[in-house]
Amino acid sequence: MSDDQIDLDIEYHVEGVAEDTERFTRAASWIAGRFGLERLTASVAIVDDATIHDLNRERLGHDWPTDVISFVFENDSGRVEGEVIASSDMASRVCTAAGWSQKDELLLYVIHGMLHLAGLDDIVPEDQLAMRSAEQECLMALAVSRADEHLARWSEVSY
Repeated sequence: MSDDQIDLDIEYHVEGVAEDTERFTRAASWIAGRFGLERLTASVAIVDDATIHDLNRERLGHDWPTDVISFVFENDSGRVEGEVIASSDMASRVCTAAGWSQKDELLLYVIHGMLHLAGLDDIVPEDQLAMRSAEQECLMALAVSRADEHLARWSEVSY
């Protein structure tokens, strides 16, 4: 997958969060290649808990902050377009239990959101395993420390 087949618009709406554009782009490229996408276009917003809580309530009817929300605008004929919104606050709270840095936890959220754009879901247990496995594969492809433990640790982390 070439970089011209990936179009990410990444915005950080919080201060003090290390930018991770290069890994987000590599993750998007891996996902596009893994799922045979000819084009992956996504807006990625890194926000705080208050913002993601408001969006979760307004758009999905869930009255709590969450780790990541994604919205698919198009998923047709190998072309995917959507939006991924991830909480840096949640990543900060959960990263220790997850066993890695806030930056790696936030990367996981962005990967998770982009996997939703590519068509994966995680509502039922069978789909959850497929989602977690794809997350782990992507994390390992990006050489994230302890990525090989992701499946084993997942149930121990409270989101």
